[in-house]
Amino acid sequence: MSDLAEQLSHARQQGGAFLVPEGIRLRLSGADAFRYLNGQITRDLKRLRDGEALHACLLTAKGKLCAVVEITRDGSDLIVEAEAGVGEALRERLERYLVADDVEIVSEPWRPRWHVFAGDDQDLPAGVGGISIARLGVPGRDLFGSEAVSTGPTDPFVVEMLRIERGVSAWDRELNSETLPPEAGLDRTHIDYDRGCYPGQEVISRLKSIGRVNRLLHGFRGESLAAGAVIQSDEGKEIGVITSAVALPGSRESVGLGYLPRGTAKVAEGLFVRHPLTGEKTPISITGTFAT
Repeated sequence: MSDLAEQLSHARQQGGAFLVPEGIRLRLSGADAFRYLNGQITRDLKRLRDGEALHACLLTAKGKLCAVVEITRDGSDLIVEAEAGVGEALRERLERYLVADDVEIVSEPWRPRWHVFAGDDQDLPAGVGGISIARLGVPGRDLFGSEAVSTGPTDPFVVEMLRIERGVSAWDRELNSETLPPEAGLDRTHIDYDRGCYPGQEVISRLKSIGRVNRLLHGFRGESLAAGAVIQSDEGKEIGVITSAVALPGSRESVGLGYLPRGTAKVAEGLFVRHPLTGEKTPISITGTFAT
């Protein structure tokens, strides 16, 4: 068994740690900061607790993503962070509805941190410090500065493999400004339906009560999977695209994420991908559906 295969098996069962890629960090301060931010995000900010991060989305009026964010407290201030790919869109979106609110939004340097995550069906040992946050679909914590990491770094390949296997979407891959949160399953983790209004709330509520999205995020397995590979039906019709993929250690096969029209998983036989560079056409199988 290769070192990567052994590390992947260990990370699945026992967890690991990795350096979180640099992202965007904004600080919101002022007497109206809590009220204002609570009126912009898809979660109820009153559910945020000290020592934890709250996952949320910022949407357009049409319910599409502006950013996927993590929110924490720093004293009376609120910290909003997102992946680097979101760029200036995050700050622009947060400032868009400011009128006479006592809110100051300041860009800050990224604060380096390690993320420690648990194995499947496990929790982290008691006494791990930092901020509670699930970055890989399992319990985890971000550790800063001198906070100790008791395990060696997990290879980035293994981290990406776990992300894909668990259906954790990433910006500029599974997510962009045309994505509706339920398409990627974000309604399960990033939306509170029992809260008040926010931009895009009417669309999101309508999708839950009387409508549905037309495509869903799926997991795949097969040869020649690559980001950008077109998914075809047995008749050659283009029905989807692979958004992320990584090769299994010591194997010709890969695992990937991508979107398919709703209902395709019920008749999953006869699916193929066409490699974006070679044009090679190979069969694939669906390993899971990460949205409903």
